[in-house]
Amino acid sequence: MSHNTFPLPNLFIPGVQKAGTTALASFLSQHEDICLVDNKEAHVFDAPELLRTKDKKAFIEQAYMRKLGHYKGERYILDATPITMLHPTFVKECAGACPNAMHVVMLRDPVERAISHYAMSKKKGREDLEPLAAFWSERQRMIGFYENLPTSEFKSEYRDHSYLIRGRYKRQLRTLYRFFPKNNVKVITQECLLNKHTETLEDIFDFLSLPQQTIKDERVFASNQSVHVPRWARMLMYFYFLVSDR
Repeated sequence: MSHNTFPLPNLFIPGVQKAGTTALASFLSQHEDICLVDNKEAHVFDAPELLRTKDKKAFIEQAYMRKLGHYKGERYILDATPITMLHPTFVKECAGACPNAMHVVMLRDPVERAISHYAMSKKKGREDLEPLAAFWSERQRMIGFYENLPTSEFKSEYRDHSYLIRGRYKRQLRTLYRFFPKNNVKVITQECLLNKHTETLEDIFDFLSLPQQTIKDERVFASNQSVHVPRWARMLMYFYFLVSDR
């Protein structure tokens, strides 16, 4: 576990948003050896206050204490905050506090993920543009993204409108592998969890060296609001990911 005075997570679902991390966390939390933090996402390592505090260790411990009042000594403590993998600063802070942690990364078709992210921002009233205008404007909107995201507030343009940047999976995985051994990282896809529920969970439990436990297949994936994006625009988005995510 950890040598800290309070046990910290040793299992993360660090990404990616709108890929089914809520469903995965729900399934994993049903295993008797896994304790999920309250509300699934602790948002500790991406908290803007973390970089401003003088005592990071105390900040992190206190933040998790508030999220783990139900912890009963399970082998794994799971934090499923899917923005953790998005920025090197978040990964670095995670590695500094939990250097031996295991990670289960959940990926989704990047275009479908971007559209789902847009639909969520629109529903929350944080997006005024139509989908094509929002995607087209992202480059201008995201100027200063990597410099400013770590200190930006939770309700910020960098979080709400980063539809395409979040789909650069290769970059994010390279960052994760820079701070954690590859043997500590398991990558799965939303499609696998949907279509091969039992086999996928068995694979994850093997990865975590946990005894197998049957977890019922439930449709706990959040419904995706219908957003129309023409086929030609989707093709352009796929081309964007092809040339930008290297």
